[in-house]
Amino acid sequence: MSIISTFEAVPSRLFALYATLFNNEHGEVKERIEAWATPPSLSGRTRDDGSESSTNLFSATLSEARKIGFVEEIDNKLRLTDEARGGGKKGDDSEAYFLAYMRDILFDPTRATEAQQTGFMIALSWFLDSNPLHPMNFSEPPQTRVREKIGDYLPETELTTLSRYQNFLYWARYLGFATIIGGVNEDDLASRHVIPNPLNAIESALPLIFSESRDLSIEQFMTRLAAIFPVFETGSVRKSFEGMLLKPLDDSDKRLSITTSLALQRLVDRQCLTLTGVADAASRILDLGLREERVSRVILRSAE
Repeated sequence: MSIISTFEAVPSRLFALYATLFNNEHGEVKERIEAWATPPSLSGRTRDDGSESSTNLFSATLSEARKIGFVEEIDNKLRLTDEARGGGKKGDDSEAYFLAYMRDILFDPTRATEAQQTGFMIALSWFLDSNPLHPMNFSEPPQTRVREKIGDYLPETELTTLSRYQNFLYWARYLGFATIIGGVNEDDLASRHVIPNPLNAIESALPLIFSESRDLSIEQFMTRLAAIFPVFETGSVRKSFEGMLLKPLDDSDKRLSITTSLALQRLVDRQCLTLTGVADAASRILDLGLREERVSRVILRSAE
């Protein structure tokens, strides 16, 4: 089981558990956290009446938290592991620490494997290879679209049911790789659509990418971005995904996906980056849908 296949393990539930323990350095008795985390309306219900049982909601969430490694049990109390706490103290922004920890686990191939989360990056590689100019329906099962790209490798993504797909989309949005629009109410999911949009993820990586220089070649930029998030072009997981494609990519093609290209252009529009083309320099082609741009250097703009 994983954050994709365990439908109870949505970002809000895992974060609620994390935040509770973040603000209690000495830990808390499991039964008390379960009582706080379970809405009274679910008390006593079972799956026999078609609803989620309170016990399963909490136990499934806790199980994923343990697999991901941010919860341990000491002296009959649950507490955050020291690594998951990251040096944070009560009163700090617990969500910033949670997001950083989840990114550390999910985007490190070795740690993701240990935490049984390998499907997430394969699914995200497929998602980022999709066209953001054609939003996907949140309530449409993804199997056909995935098979069109990678055929029998579909199970590698774990996107084998609609509920798994929707869990994946919640996490993709939370981690900064997607925008979900429309259908604010749960009763109106049919009008909800999702757009691959890694702008927030790329923006979060800029300080580390430019830690040594504010002016990088496009290849240096992409290599450093892919070292942080291996789901981008040149990244190890993205390469594994490309090896699954029914229509292999041309090794000489220096074109970035529309999704990556538009995210970089939006960072230019936000005055975070400057993209330049230098004659005779190694370059990549931004595919912006209606036009293309050749880019050879990426420059981090100074904060105003």
